[in-house]
Order: sequence, then C-alpha cells, then structure tokens
Amino acid sequence: MIKRHGMWGRVGMMGLCSACVAGCLTRDALYQDLQETRDAAYESWLRVREDGEMPIPAEKLSLDEAVRIALLYNKSLQAKIQEREVARGELVAAYQLALPRVDAAASTAYGNRDADSASLSFRQPVFRGGGATAGLRAAKLFAFWSDESVRNTVQTVMKQVTADYYGALLADNLCQVNRDAVVSAEAHLNDVRIKRVNGVASKYDELRAQVDVANFRAEMIRQENNLVLAKTGLLRTLGTATDAQIRLAEELRHEPISTTLEQAVDTAYANRPDLYMAELNIRMQREKVRAIRGTYLPEIDLALSASTDRARDGDDEWAGTQRAALELTWPLFDGFGREGQLIAARARLRQREIELKSVEEDVFLDVQQALLNLKNAEEYVESQRLNLQHAEEGLRLAMTGYREGVNTEVEVVDARSSLTEARGNYYRALYDHSMARLALQQATGTLGKHLGQE
Repeated sequence: MIKRHGMWGRVGMMGLCSACVAGCLTRDALYQDLQETRDAAYESWLRVREDGEMPIPAEKLSLDEAVRIALLYNKSLQAKIQEREVARGELVAAYQLALPRVDAAASTAYGNRDADSASLSFRQPVFRGGGATAGLRAAKLFAFWSDESVRNTVQTVMKQVTADYYGALLADNLCQVNRDAVVSAEAHLNDVRIKRVNGVASKYDELRAQVDVANFRAEMIRQENNLVLAKTGLLRTLGTATDAQIRLAEELRHEPISTTLEQAVDTAYANRPDLYMAELNIRMQREKVRAIRGTYLPEIDLALSASTDRARDGDDEWAGTQRAALELTWPLFDGFGREGQLIAARARLRQREIELKSVEEDVFLDVQQALLNLKNAEEYVESQRLNLQHAEEGLRLAMTGYREGVNTEVEVVDARSSLTEARGNYYRALYDHSMARLALQQATGTLGKHLGQE
C-alpha cells in the first residue's frame, strides 16, 4: 500500500506541474518573447543585406525577365503556392475513408485489481453508402481548385509587375522630357544673354528665361524622385533587393489589338481561372451532398481484434482472446440531424451555382470595360501624337521668330511649356494604352500565355 500511495503522489505531482506550465503564460511574457523574435528577425535582415544574399536582378531589366523573377521570389505567390500542399494533405487525409485502421493499446492498472493488458484491432470499411467515394472525389476536386487559385494569383502578380514596370517607364520618360526641357531652356537663356549684351533684349527677358530654367529644373527633380519610387516599388513586387540599380530595357510602345467583344468573351470563358474555380466549387458541393445522402444507408465494417491480459495479484498468467466480425450499423433516426445537413448542403449548392452566374456576368463586364478603355486609349494616343507634332512645330517657329525679332520672350516660354506638356501627355497616352492592353489580357485570362509557350 505504501508503494501505491507513493505512485499516486508522483502522478498527482506530475499533473500539478503540467497545469502550472500550461497556465503560466502572461501578456508580458508573451510580448517579451515576440519582441525577441522581432529583434532576431531584424538581425537576420541585416545579415542578408550585408552579405548580399538578397536576389538582385540584371542591371538591364526587360519586362519578361521581371515577370520571371517575380514568379520565383514574390512573397504573395510563394505563400499561395502552399495551397497546393494544403490540398495534397487534404487528399492524403481523405484516404482514411477507404483504408483500414489499425490500433494498438496497452495498459497497466493499479487498484483493487492489479492487471496488465494489450490489444490490437483492425477495422476495414466495406460499405459507406458512397460517402468514401464522394469524400475522395471532393479532395481531388479541391486539389484542382487549388491549382486554379494559384494560377489566379500568378496572373495577379504578373499584372502588378507589368503595371509597376509600365509606371517606371512612364516616370523615366517624364524625367527625360524635363531634362530636355532644362537643356532647351538653358540654351535659350544663353541666347537671351547674348542678345542683351548686343542691346536687343531687356533685363526682363533675361529674368524671364532664368525663371523658366528654374521651373523646369524643379519639375525635373520631382520626376527623378518619382522614378526612384517607381523603381523601388517594382523591385518590391519582384521580391528582390529594393536598392538594386536597374535600367529598364523596354520602351512604352503603341501596340494596337484587334478583337471583337464576342471573341474576347469566348477567350475569357476558356481561360479565366476564377470561372474554373467557380465550376469546381459547384462540383465539390455536389460531392458533399452525395456524402450526406450516403449517411441514410447502413455502414458495414470488417473488424478483427486480438487482446491479452493478466492479473498480477492472481496466477500472473496471460490469457488471450480473438475476434472477427462483419459489423453493420444503420442510423435509423438521429433527431433530424441529417435532414438539416442535407437542406443546408443543397442550399449551398444553389449558392455556388448562382455564384458561377455572377462570375460569368463579371467576366463579361470586365471584358466590355477593357475593350472600351482600349478604344479610348487608342484615340487618346492618336490625338496626343498630333498634338506633339503641333507643339514641336510651334516651338520651332517661336524660336526662329525670336531670333529674327518677330516673337517675344513670353511667346517662346509659352511654346516651350506647351511642348513639354505635349511630350508628357504623349507618354501618358502610351502608358494608358499599355495599361488598357494589360487590363484586357487580365480580363480574358491570357496573361502569361507567351511565357508558357517558350
């Protein structure tokens, strides 16, 4: 009895220690641990930054190369790809519905009767009313759904990278526009100073030219800052070192696209990942309905078991038993639980079907809006091209007239400002057209098609 009391004391002490360990977590202790984790993360970031372990893109970066880098290093995409592992785990777990279960157990008991026992059991599902098959099909459908979800994220990342790249191109072009304006304004200032020395220009003309140079320099500095921010945003989307020095290898170009609304919608219906996800949601919900219907049928299992035990305070001999059985379980009434589950599952199935129709309508609207925006962008590019030609000719005439004494300093300044604005608007028009073309590619689900063909 003394030994037994000692054993129960040790068991009680272990339980008390476990309860204390489990309940001693406080807010201060938790946040202290979190702060240490954040400090360690900062130290790790410093080491990576100092050792140059962050991926660095090529100095001359093309759009296709930027997309490929993002597909490798973008953090959002890396996290989303883990959905495939989640789906694989769900599929592996679903096999338990059809595969046997083997359990082993052993125990030693103290009390009125000291005894030891061990057992081994085997249970193989034979019939589940279609529930096992439905569960496996649903798990496989979820794996396909995860693939489409990843594809949807891939296209989202590709759109973001392309948009950031175009934004950096626009900022680069606007920088060049203002650099050229500064050079032109400085050249004109020199002409004014020469004229003043010769007595054919006033002090006001010189001051006006100096103000013109200062204004263009201020705008150039602002655009250079915008370029730095645009490149930093692009590198952040790529998942690479944000302080890397890069030059953009592409140019903003006008690339017309010829397609009809019907052709674009047909392409979208065949390629949009969100449509495939909605279709798969319907199929998964159908399998859930089938699984619930299967619960109205009996369950049949093959059960095998073997056990042995002994009484230590008796003859201390092991005695074993074996059992083999075909077991049938038929839940005849469960308080309307199955009926409620079936009603809810059918309602969710109708929800999924309505959601598919809604996504189809959204696809049509996306395509229609993208085509309208593309048409407007086409017209805008053409109008700004003509406007740029007129502005260039206007500045040429104003400069020539000023040298010949026909035009005034104010007219030259106005003409140069008009040309700078026209050049900026032309590049903005090219940018808007590129973005409209990108929106159409996303609306039709064709982003990245050219990369997949290479």
